[in-house]
Amino acid sequence: ARFGDGNNSSYGPLTSLDVVGHEFAHGVTQFTANLRYRNESGALNESFSDIFGTAIELWASPELGDWLVGEDFTMNGAHPFRNMADPNREDHPDTYKGEHWESGTADNGGVHTNSGVQNYWFYLLTSGGSGRNDNNVNYSVNAFGLDTAGAIAFRNLKYYLVRLSEYADAREGSMQAAEDIYGPCSPAYFEVVNAWYAVGVGKLLFPFDLKTIAILEPGTLSC
Repeated sequence: ARFGDGNNSSYGPLTSLDVVGHEFAHGVTQFTANLRYRNESGALNESFSDIFGTAIELWASPELGDWLVGEDFTMNGAHPFRNMADPNREDHPDTYKGEHWESGTADNGGVHTNSGVQNYWFYLLTSGGSGRNDNNVNYSVNAFGLDTAGAIAFRNLKYYLVRLSEYADAREGSMQAAEDIYGPCSPAYFEVVNAWYAVGVGKLLFPFDLKTIAILEPGTLSC
């Protein structure tokens, strides 16, 4: 694969830090989950590249880092490709199957559009936020910072997602990743769930709820 020259007179060379990180992250995805580049799996593929490209920019150049993707080389007042902190500003969804969700076949089923859902999840987990989503549901997410959010996203991509994974799978995988790193009842685990709830994927979990962790001594069934 090659990138860098661009093919649109509105842009200069496509070599900003976030875009280079984005493209290299596609290689990481290919050799981990290998998410198919179509529909929801393709949206996740694009989103992970946005996540890691932006994380690289925020880490390596914090004085210039932001939540915009591809803004550094735009000319003539062109918009950035994506806005992770506010996907709606670029006509991308911040809620699963909400406003601006691409349900057709354009762009391989909206891989560059529907990526906004996980992008906003990552932004909320990193920076926190509250509001009301397109399902008319109020949400509030506490910030856990770039290192925590990045570690959870990377572990999810590396160990739990597969070629045809969709958003529901991304939620479950990120929950397991948070549990692996920080513990099953950790604050980070609950905020992962809260952030997915904020973007319209899955339900809330409540502290002091019960779930089976392991069956230590299974018995035999007699009839």
